[in-house]
Amino acid sequence: MSTTVIQHVLNRLRDIGVRHVFAVPGDYAFPVNDAIAEHPDIQWIGSCNELNAGYSADGYARVHGVGAVSTTYGVGELSAINAVAGAYTDHLPVFHLVGMPKMPVQAHHSIVHHTLGNGEFDLFRKMSESVVCASAIMTPQNVASEVERLIAAAFYHRRPVYMAFPADLATMPVVGSAQPIPAPASDPAQLDAAVEAVADMLGRAKSACALPGVLTARSGLAPEVQRFLDATGMPFATMMADKGVLNEEQPAYSGMYDGKLMDEGVRRFVEGSDVVVLIGALMHDFNSGAFTANLDPGRTIDIRHHHVSVDGMTYQSVEMKDLLAS
Repeated sequence: MSTTVIQHVLNRLRDIGVRHVFAVPGDYAFPVNDAIAEHPDIQWIGSCNELNAGYSADGYARVHGVGAVSTTYGVGELSAINAVAGAYTDHLPVFHLVGMPKMPVQAHHSIVHHTLGNGEFDLFRKMSESVVCASAIMTPQNVASEVERLIAAAFYHRRPVYMAFPADLATMPVVGSAQPIPAPASDPAQLDAAVEAVADMLGRAKSACALPGVLTARSGLAPEVQRFLDATGMPFATMMADKGVLNEEQPAYSGMYDGKLMDEGVRRFVEGSDVVVLIGALMHDFNSGAFTANLDPGRTIDIRHHHVSVDGMTYQSVEMKDLLAS
C-alpha cells in the first residue's frame, strides 16, 4: 500500500529520533491520532490536556534532542501554544502536529466547531507563527519536500515547527519524493579566520576560563566542548541556565558564575581572566545576575551555533561543531 501523508511524516520523525508523541485526541486530528497509534516504531502517549502534552514534548526534546506533540485544531493547538512558546525560548526542536478540518469545509468557509465562527481557517496557524521557526500545511503534493524543509529548519534554528494536516488529506498517498537537506557546513575562509583569531587571542592570554552554555547541549555538542576544554586545560564555570551541561565533578570546574549575585570568588576569577570563552551561553537576566555581570567584549570569545565573535569581530557562517573540532 502507498504511504500516506501522515505516515510519511511519522516515518521521517522516527528517522530523526522521535519514538514517542505526546497527544490529546480530537475529531479533526483522528487520522493523525490513528496513524501514531498504529505506527510500529512510535508510541502514542496520551495526556490529560494539550498543555501537559506540550510540556512533555519539551522535556523529551531536552533529553533526546527532538520531541513531538499532537493536538486537534483550534482549541487543542491553542491549549498547547504556551508550551510551544517555551520550547522556542529554550531552543528546542519540537514538532507540533495539528489536525485540521477537511479541505471542502475550509474552502466553503463553513461555520464549524473549534473555530471563531467567521469562516476563517488560517487564523490559528498565524497565531503560532511567532513561536515557531517554520510552518506548513501538509498535502500529498508538498509533504515530501515540506517535511524535509521543516526538519532542516527545526535543527538549524533549534526551535519548534508547526505541521498542519487537513483530515481528508492526511490519509491520502504521498505524491513525489525529496531527499533530506544536509546540515550546513562552515564557510572555509570564515572558519579559518575564526580559528586563527581564537588561537591568537588565547595564545596571548595569561589566564582564560570558559562559560559553556545550554546551546551546546541543545546541539548535542557537550562531548566536543569537554574535549576542547581538556585539550586547552581551560577551567570553566557555569551560569544559572547552564547547570548540567558538563560534569561539574572535575578539577576544571570553578563554580557558579552569576554576576554579583553569587560567589564573589568565582566572579573575580571569571571577570579577572584575560579571556572569557562563551560557548553556547546566553547573557540574559538569569545568566548575567540581573545584568550585573561585567565581561569586557574586548576580552571575550563568543561561540554560537552559526557564528563566532572574537574581540568584537564577528565571523559569520562558522558552525560551532566545526570550530570546536578545529
